[in-house]
Amino acid sequence: MIILVVSALLSALVPTFWLFLCCRAVTGFTIGANYGVSVVYFTEIVPMRHRSSAMLGMELFWTIGSVFECVVGMSVMTKYGWRAQVGLTVVPCFIALLMLPFCDESARYYAISGQHDKAMQVVKKICKRNRKKLPEGELQVSVEERGSMRAVFAPEMLRHTLLLILIFFINMYHVFSIVILLPDVLLNNYCSASSFLGTETNAKGCEILSRGDYEILLASALLSVPGFFLGTFIVEKIGRKKSFVFTAIMQIAAFTMALPCWGTGFLYVALACMIITSTTFNQILWIYTPESYPTYIRNTAVGTLNALGKLGAASGTFIIETLDAKDIRGSLGTFIAFGFILLIATLLLKKETKNQVLQDTKQQQAGLTYATLQEDSHI
Repeated sequence: MIILVVSALLSALVPTFWLFLCCRAVTGFTIGANYGVSVVYFTEIVPMRHRSSAMLGMELFWTIGSVFECVVGMSVMTKYGWRAQVGLTVVPCFIALLMLPFCDESARYYAISGQHDKAMQVVKKICKRNRKKLPEGELQVSVEERGSMRAVFAPEMLRHTLLLILIFFINMYHVFSIVILLPDVLLNNYCSASSFLGTETNAKGCEILSRGDYEILLASALLSVPGFFLGTFIVEKIGRKKSFVFTAIMQIAAFTMALPCWGTGFLYVALACMIITSTTFNQILWIYTPESYPTYIRNTAVGTLNALGKLGAASGTFIIETLDAKDIRGSLGTFIAFGFILLIATLLLKKETKNQVLQDTKQQQAGLTYATLQEDSHI
C-alpha cells in the first residue's frame, strides 16, 4: 500500500512521459496485488454466513471509487488538467493506508505459519468484539509450506486451477471490453445511439476525454451496482456453481440482444444488461475463488488467477479497439463466442463452496472435500 501511495503521487509530479509511464506501471502492479490480498483477507476473517455480503460491501466500495474518479474527471480534469486528477486520486489511497494499522492479521495465516499464540490472540479479540464465548479446546493447525506455486498446480488441484484460469480470462475480457465498447457505440452512431456526444482534440491532434466520456463511465459504474446485489443474492439462494451457469447464460442472452439494430432504446437496454450480467458473474467469481482453495495456498492461487485474468483484459482492450468501431457486431461476436466457452467451463467445475468451512491445510484438502459448519458457529 505504501508503494501504491508513493507511485500514485509521483505520477502527478513527474516531468516526462516515460517517468509517468513507469510510475503508472508500478501503481497498476500494486493495485492488482492489493486487490487480490484484500479479497483473501475478507474471505478469511468473515464468518461463513456473511462471506457473500462482505464481498458485496467490498465491491460496492469499488464502485464508489469508480464514481469518485468519474466525478473528479468531470469537475477537475476538464478544468485543471490530468495532474490535478491524478493527485486527487491519491487521497483515497492515503486514507486506506492510515486505516491499515487498525486491521487485525488473519488468524488463519498465523495458525498455518506456526504462530499459534498470535492466532489465539486474534480469535480472543474477535470473540470479545462480538460478545461471544471462546469455544472450548485448543487451536490445532499444522504448519504448512505457504505460497507454493507447485501446490496451486498440483495434480489434485490442476483441473480446478486450469478451469478457473480460463474463467478469469474470459470474465475480465468481458468486464473490461464492455467499458471500452460503450464510448465506441455512442460516439460512432451505432444504431443512431450517439447524437449527444462529441470528440475534442488537443493541440497535438489527440482525442481527449470530454464530459460526455466521463458520463458514460459514470453510468457504467452505477449500472454495476445491481449486478453486485444480484450476484450476492443468487449465490446464497442456489449456490455458487448454479449461479455461474445461470449468469453465463444471461450474459450470452444480453450480448445477443445487442446484435440487431432494433432501435436506440432497445440498444441501451441491451448494453445495461451486458454490464449488469458481467458484473454479476464477476461478483460470483470473487466470492467462489478464495473459498475453493485452502489457506496455505489461497493468496498465491488468487494472485495467480488475477494476474493471468488480466491478460484477458489486455487482449480484450486491444481486440475491441482493433475491430471496426462503427459496427460493434464484430466485438459482440467475440463476446458471444467467449460466452459459450465460459458456460462450458462453469459446467465443468466440481467444487461447491456454499455453506462450507474454509480449508486451511493440506491434510484437510486430502480428506473430506469440505466439512459443513454448524449453524451456530460464529468464528
